[in-house]
Amino acid sequence: MKHWEIEHNGEHIRIEWNEGGTFNLQTPIGGQWVDYHCFTCYGIETDHEALECAMDLLNNATEELI
Repeated sequence: MKHWEIEHNGEHIRIEWNEGGTFNLQTPIGGQWVDYHCFTCYGIETDHEALECAMDLLNNATEELI
């Protein structure tokens, strides 16, 4: 498992990746990281592609809410 901690739209978010196709978006609650969204993205070969896929999902979800 790999993960990245980022700030996105003022929120502290952790992106967890199983180094395959599965991602979990997590938020800190009571000192623990808690999953709030899971998604799959296939064909990822590098860490950079994984982070890019997750950021695309976050950015697209944000645009849909606006």
